[in-house]
Amino acid sequence: MSTRPSGFEDRLKAALLARLPAETPAPAPARSLTRRYGIPLAVGIATAVVVAVMALPGSTRNGSLPSVGPTGSPSPSATDAPEIKKDPDGSLRFKLPEPQQVPALADRLKELGVPVALVPKRPLSQCSSEIIGRGFDPMDDPEALILQGGDDGMFLKVNAKTIPPGYTLTFAWAEHYPLGDRKADFNVIEPAKIPSCTLDYSEGLEEALKARSEPPKDPGRTIEIPVPKLADLPEVVRSLREQGVSVALTELKPPSECTHLGLGYRGQQADPEAELTRGREEGTLRINSKTVPPGYTLVFKKPLSGSDPGATVGYGVQKTSEVTACEIDYPAGG
Repeated sequence: MSTRPSGFEDRLKAALLARLPAETPAPAPARSLTRRYGIPLAVGIATAVVVAVMALPGSTRNGSLPSVGPTGSPSPSATDAPEIKKDPDGSLRFKLPEPQQVPALADRLKELGVPVALVPKRPLSQCSSEIIGRGFDPMDDPEALILQGGDDGMFLKVNAKTIPPGYTLTFAWAEHYPLGDRKADFNVIEPAKIPSCTLDYSEGLEEALKARSEPPKDPGRTIEIPVPKLADLPEVVRSLREQGVSVALTELKPPSECTHLGLGYRGQQADPEAELTRGREEGTLRINSKTVPPGYTLVFKKPLSGSDPGATVGYGVQKTSEVTACEIDYPAGG
């Protein structure tokens, strides 16, 4: 059985030949991915989402090309979208978008005839939702997975197999960006099942939204340190305590030697200023009254004995009342 969509290549090539820049031959065949990525979306009642019900790339309802302006350039709203490339087989592909790129990307894909919907992520007070199940199931066909991998990394691939007729590509994104969950989730789902919103589970979103109308609060002095190596841990802990930071050291041990589960850690924060690490500064810890608030402790996790002294250690911000001398170290994949 052919893995190429019937009639799709000819229609798409004819429609897009003059619209997208030519490129070098496609990279090496995508690695087989045995599961699809994305999250099941949830049904909400807040505001309706507008779904673009269009044909897949190559045609609109009347068979004409969608307009992109007199010179063929993308509309101004799409200028910040990831570059959309055309494969020799007529498929469209583009890098995973940054959260702030999602609206522009959706506009650009709609111009190209791709059915797309945006699903806003909102706090519980603004969105009541329930799980509705999975979207499109590619039935373990690697060619039907919308998330693909190649020599140039991970990318989304759009054609009649990855978004079959009757399905829509959805992006769930933080409506209040940069506040809220800063991941741009995606799914391929039937239009009737697309929710009007989905819950944003980032911590402190309600408070962060309220704080936008208030004068900013000074977090006080910020201490920035690199994530410590195991050999440097005692000195780092001593130095931070001398500077007034609530800091603790816990040892990771097998279940036979420790019964503590490591509860009470802060999760992803809605306010990026409240994150212990931020953006590309993953190797730097930013310590102040927002990242380690009152009632919480900065905890370093000492790995199992026998670990490389040059290895970095784990860390987190935990409720002070939940800090323990050891935590269970669960084996990977366990």
